[in-house]
Amino acid sequence: MKLVPFATAHFPTLAGWFASERDAVQWGGPWVRFPLDAAQLDAMLAEGRTRPAKRLCWMAEKDGEPVGHVQLGWDWRNGIARVSRVAVAPHARGRGLAADMVALALDQAFDHPEIERAELEVYSFNAAAIRTYERLGFVREGVRRSSARVGTERWDTVMMALLCAERP
Repeated sequence: MKLVPFATAHFPTLAGWFASERDAVQWGGPWVRFPLDAAQLDAMLAEGRTRPAKRLCWMAEKDGEPVGHVQLGWDWRNGIARVSRVAVAPHARGRGLAADMVALALDQAFDHPEIERAELEVYSFNAAAIRTYERLGFVREGVRRSSARVGTERWDTVMMALLCAERP
């Protein structure tokens, strides 16, 4: 598996992985609108063109085929990389690809000596993702109760982090 920079050519592929508002919000957070459109995705890319970058986005490829997406948000002042918007293509789920993809993103984060901490938020019902993050060394730090509204539902968000020195 390798990470390749997310580009406009990837927009239709990524957008096609989300069939509902629930799917899109689970991936991108409560600020994402369904269906995903070029304006939303281009805004993510624009954050990578700032100096220093505020966000970097990648597609994960295995054997030349897109199988996932992951992003890192940067808090350079505090030495924090925020893992976000992790998705595995529907046809590639259940093969352990998320762990490999997030590990590659963590390599990118911790290649910067000023980055001391990687953190993420995941919805509490996403047990498979939480297990994946825990296998990678992330520790639960708390829960933001009723932190996102999707339709008539309220979702809790689990906060997790990994310090550079704790990396397995």
